[in-house]
Amino acid sequence: MYIDKNGLNSIRSASDNRDQIPMTEVVPDNSAGYAPISPETPSWGPPSDDPGYAPISPETPSWGPPSGNDPGYAPISPDTPSWGPPSAETGNNNGNSVIIVPGQNNCFLCGTESNREASNIRFLHAAVNQPSVNIRLGNRTVINNMQYGNVTPYYLDNNAQNTLVSIINAKTGQTLFQRYINFSSQNAYTVSIVNDGSGITLFTLTDNPCRYSNSGCLRAVNLSPNSGAVDIFLSGYGRIFQNISQLDATGYNNVGQGTYLVSVSEALPCSNNNSVIMANEYVECNNTRIAIMNSSTLNVMNGVTYTLYIIGLAYQFPSLQILAIESDLIY
Repeated sequence: MYIDKNGLNSIRSASDNRDQIPMTEVVPDNSAGYAPISPETPSWGPPSDDPGYAPISPETPSWGPPSGNDPGYAPISPDTPSWGPPSAETGNNNGNSVIIVPGQNNCFLCGTESNREASNIRFLHAAVNQPSVNIRLGNRTVINNMQYGNVTPYYLDNNAQNTLVSIINAKTGQTLFQRYINFSSQNAYTVSIVNDGSGITLFTLTDNPCRYSNSGCLRAVNLSPNSGAVDIFLSGYGRIFQNISQLDATGYNNVGQGTYLVSVSEALPCSNNNSVIMANEYVECNNTRIAIMNSSTLNVMNGVTYTLYIIGLAYQFPSLQILAIESDLIY
């Protein structure tokens, strides 16, 4: 930089000093702690004279830097879910639901008298073309905006008596269905939201633990509103369940540990399983061939209970599908 004849500052490199006008020099400041501002100093400014001060970079999130005064403080990001960050309080239920997360034992009431008297309840949204819902268990909301095809973990219900279950339209707040259900203590239940004409109803099953140590336990439930009776096939076993009508549940069959292909079709017109022929896309018996409507992979472990929920619409959208859900996560 140099001063031109009109007293204006101009920028020119040293190699371009063709007018032989001397370059201005930076005169160091003799005050203690002085340092010139380098071109590499960020545009948001050099450090302040205040000890411990650090300028806020443009890269600092808009929701602010960490607090310098509160140890352990962390700002809440806009990415934090709307239901908020985890609470710092532990060991206090305050009447809220306790969620038993799959694969974890994080129930702080486990082993207490309160927990031994509780029932365990989860919900499945299997109602085709019905809105997302909020679900209330007694006087508390246990889940918001639950969509079709989703299943919750188990919640504890300490009432040990008839409990009012309310299903509410998540968008309008309209109560779609209410029913008192007797949830016995020390039992587990899956409550499914299913179609009932133009509305919904509830279908409740008790989730029993598997009593086999050298195999898994498997059952099937038909929650489709239009499929009619269906058959279920398991690779290596053939037709394992047959003629399952709407809102009908089978008993448990023991299945060896392993990975299987499970398929569903309309019910075949034959009762003898030995006469059934299985192919990749169809099943056949008595010269009648029926298309497989859905197939899925099922991993079975010894001592674990599985329920195959058949949901969706046959030959329509959303299409029929097999939803395999474990039931032993709370035992």
